[in-house]
Amino acid sequence: MPLALVYAVLHASLPRLDGRMAAPALGAAVLIERDALGIPTVQAANRADLAYGTGFVHGQDRFFQMDLSRRLAAGELAELFGTVALEQDEKARLFRFRHVAAAVLEEATPEQRELVAAYTRGVNAALASLHSRPWEYWLLGAAPAAWRAEDTVLVSYAMWWDLQYGGFERERVKREINARLSGPECAPGWKCALRYFYPPRTLWDSPNGMPAAAAAGASALVSPAMPPLAPQPLARDLPAHTGAAGSNNWALAGRLTTSGAALVASDMHLSLRVPAVWYRARLRTVSAQAPGLDLNGLTLPGAPFLVAGSNGHVAWGFTNSYGKWLDLQLLECQSVSDAELRTHDGSVPLTSAREQIRVRGAPSVWLTIKTGSAGLLIQAQPEQGRCWFGRWLALSSQATNFNLQSLETATSVAEVLSLAPTIGIPHQNAIVGDRAGHIAWTIFGRIPLESGPARLQGQGPWTSAAQQPHLIDPASGRLWTANARPIDDEHDEAILGGDEAATGAGYALGARARQIRDDLAALRQRATPADMLRVQLDDRAVFLSRWRTLILELLDTAALRGHPRRAQFRDLVAGWNARASVDSVGYRLVREFRDHTERAVWRMSLHAFAITDAAEPPEQFEQALWELVSSRPPEKLAADYGSWRELLLGQIDESIVALTERCGELIHCTWGTRQTVRIRHPLSGALPYLARLLDMPALELPGDHDMPRVQDGAFGASERFAVSPGEEAQGYLHIAGGQSGHPLSPYYRAGFDAWAAGEPLPFLPGSVQHRLLLQAPTR
Repeated sequence: MPLALVYAVLHASLPRLDGRMAAPALGAAVLIERDALGIPTVQAANRADLAYGTGFVHGQDRFFQMDLSRRLAAGELAELFGTVALEQDEKARLFRFRHVAAAVLEEATPEQRELVAAYTRGVNAALASLHSRPWEYWLLGAAPAAWRAEDTVLVSYAMWWDLQYGGFERERVKREINARLSGPECAPGWKCALRYFYPPRTLWDSPNGMPAAAAAGASALVSPAMPPLAPQPLARDLPAHTGAAGSNNWALAGRLTTSGAALVASDMHLSLRVPAVWYRARLRTVSAQAPGLDLNGLTLPGAPFLVAGSNGHVAWGFTNSYGKWLDLQLLECQSVSDAELRTHDGSVPLTSAREQIRVRGAPSVWLTIKTGSAGLLIQAQPEQGRCWFGRWLALSSQATNFNLQSLETATSVAEVLSLAPTIGIPHQNAIVGDRAGHIAWTIFGRIPLESGPARLQGQGPWTSAAQQPHLIDPASGRLWTANARPIDDEHDEAILGGDEAATGAGYALGARARQIRDDLAALRQRATPADMLRVQLDDRAVFLSRWRTLILELLDTAALRGHPRRAQFRDLVAGWNARASVDSVGYRLVREFRDHTERAVWRMSLHAFAITDAAEPPEQFEQALWELVSSRPPEKLAADYGSWRELLLGQIDESIVALTERCGELIHCTWGTRQTVRIRHPLSGALPYLARLLDMPALELPGDHDMPRVQDGAFGASERFAVSPGEEAQGYLHIAGGQSGHPLSPYYRAGFDAWAAGEPLPFLPGSVQHRLLLQAPTR
């Protein structure tokens, strides 16, 4: 296609930003104003028309992104992309989320259904208003399918998928380990046996409510003597961190802030892509009949609600909450049919459903989905005698709803806490603050009271406001979460973790949370939003400091004799700047050694139980890892090594080899060259000649995953904000990309540079650059 024609096609799909446009579905006019970054202020006379306007701007700027979200959750990507997406569709279609979404919609209140319907009409009106179909569909040779009300629910299920689906693999590894663990002190079951790999407490823990000095160690591993390891190829290029989804958020009470209102900060960590995950917006209603809404912050394209930000009375932000939200069970099986699973002890009845996956350019694929008393059959391997069954709260229509909307009119922290257990979203640590200076932590997400086998059936009973874990107005005036254990209360931990509470419930290590806690405690004057940004950008290497000390101790005179490359390695480590800065060589060397050591010890430990296909080690393994490399028990060492010192020096040598292969010389191995951030459009890989047009600029950015400034390749802060409710004009907010999904729009990259540099952008939209009036019919 000639370049001029490509440009003409792309340009024709740009949305209209000014003038007047008829909107027959509206009850009253909707005004859409955009500032210099393309951030819209949508103003309507009532909530339904506001939902229409929100759908309209989402449809103008982000329709393709919305389409991918609904298709991801529904398992319908292959219909657009062909066989390349079939494997992903087969994984997602197992859960039949489109069917569950229809049930969620049916169970919503009439008012909620009307809002979703109005939003849907707005999306489709925006699609119809374009002079040409969205540009992505021209490149794909496809036509966009109209938005449906149930698609808004599917967008929520795409978030369930992003935030929780990975837990199935973590559960599989746990079950694999448990199947091979034994010991008299673990007689009650797998909880005790797994504490070595998944300790319920770590030295890094700093939950809200725990004294700073409190900490607990890991249990000792009951294991056989370590056999020799099977030969493995040298890991030349360790992958970037691919651990669980994470985020930071915290709040300071009004007595600690300059405004006297609570100060809430949030940076949600996700895989970064083009366009950005979030869409900034100001959503307002102006009416003589009712108090107006003034919602500012982040929306999710595909849904008509404010996800995080401020309503002028309360502000809130999220981090992903880990707990017993899904489970995986291994059953012995000899054969599997549509109606039954055969075991040595007899048969287990199954029910089956058929799903058609449409594949572009190829015949449709039919998927048979089987369910038994143990849940959904996720993987059948009868030739190996193994069948995996899963349960997930996401499969219950009662666990997902539109009650996040109730935050729009909340006026106090106490009111938000009363609403929290009714909000049906993927479970989140919510930090909330209000104008009066109160702060609280709780869980947004429906939590079953049951902690046993019936917990994940999704039929309730669910926690009440009194039972929902929460903490309000702590004496310190500070609350924080960073995916680690959020609270030091065994009862609340049991509600969150169920029977997983004894093995850490999948929590993050806690190093990031501790550094945030200490940063907040170090503030000596009343805090401002600028202070919060400094915490979000903290890239000090607190977590890796002890690993640096270990390297310097290992590389003593004897270790350096005859090893000039070790000597250079030591000098570079000794001269580090103690930050994950782009120019730091020492930081990269320490991280490389620590990661090599973790993988070697993890593989060695699992090998003792004949587990050869385990995934990445859990973050909590750091506790056991450090205990092993510090105490160096000979019975835990594989027979391949003469001593722990030999193993550890070997990891230094492997790190040197790997880094030299990648960098030529160690001195050139800066952290930035490993951490180059490439935020890409989903089509750019297939269209390399358009990659420069579609992708964000590739940059070297500071940060890592065990410190407040999280950046690990294209995984990091999807947004950063800090705001006091009622003081929005003093807050800041930036996202990892522009507002528009159209590469010819001036708003495609607007704001990206500020995010990359860590520079604040105003929380509120700026002066009006464009004004579009959606006109209702004359009644």
